[in-house]
Amino acid sequence: MSHTEPQSLTVHAVDATPFGSLSDSLIARGDHALFGVSTGNSYFSRRRLTEALSWALVRFEAVDVVHADLYLDAMCEALGYGPEDARRSAAKQVRGVRRRIQGALEDIGGAATRVRARPLSAFVEQPAYQDVLGRARAALGTDTELRAVRDEMAHRFLSARLGPGVPPTGDQVRTAQAYIDAELPFFLDTPAILGVASSVHCYHSVLALGRLLFGDRATGLRPADTQGYAVVACQN
Repeated sequence: MSHTEPQSLTVHAVDATPFGSLSDSLIARGDHALFGVSTGNSYFSRRRLTEALSWALVRFEAVDVVHADLYLDAMCEALGYGPEDARRSAAKQVRGVRRRIQGALEDIGGAATRVRARPLSAFVEQPAYQDVLGRARAALGTDTELRAVRDEMAHRFLSARLGPGVPPTGDQVRTAQAYIDAELPFFLDTPAILGVASSVHCYHSVLALGRLLFGDRATGLRPADTQGYAVVACQN
């Protein structure tokens, strides 16, 4: 499905590659696209967000941007900040992400009214999010492959901040795991959380969780049939 391009919208060059057996058809349906933006992700600059969201607005009926804001202060404390410094650092990181998103929406113009931008914390009290999160946590208890990929992502996250040869503490590992777990529902069943018919999770690369969940798994946790994944990379 394609959508009429609003006069105020300039479409930039974007390479979009579906990942997973159902993702191509879900892109073609064009119901919904989700972009996740984290504080540690420098790829989605204001300019690239403008380009990626402009692409999505032409191809999807609805677009959401969710930015990570959970466990940031806890992570800063786990990395050695005092409580007050941790809160300040987390707040600064979140403000920076919000500025990027807001700047992109301003650059898009009138078409940006079709984009909903919210923090991850806006969903934590919602029953649908809690239901998907509960299923994910239950699976992490029995799905050894899923748990191994989650744990490896947590260690990579920490290694980038601790430096080479510095082993993470137990508190640091648990906080990094919680950070990743909070985002996991949007890999599994965004349609249930946001109330859309189908959704495509858009990112600039295939994350390890995406590679596992949207690959050809014979057993273990799988995304909903209405959940897709796409690599959306800006050409500039």
